Amino acid sequence: MRHQIGVDSIAWGSDYPHPEGTWPHTVENMKETFRQLPQDEIKKMLGQNALEWYGFDADKLAPIVARVGPKPADFE
Repeated sequence: MRHQIGVDSIAWGSDYPHPEGTWPHTVENMKETFRQLPQDEIKKMLGQNALEWYGFDADKLAPIVARVGPKPADFE
């Protein structure tokens, strides 16, 4: 359904620390949800869209992203 909705209109949310969300299995759930999707689509849905929508500074956030992930290999 991501193409019907539009990949540019989707953002991942885990609703931490609420158990009705994906926590405490967020990492496993995220990997299963996005496994084998195109990397450009994963990047949009896991952060790039939010950067654009909210005007976040990607350069300032880059060190945090590098530290906490996820990494592209997580979705192969």
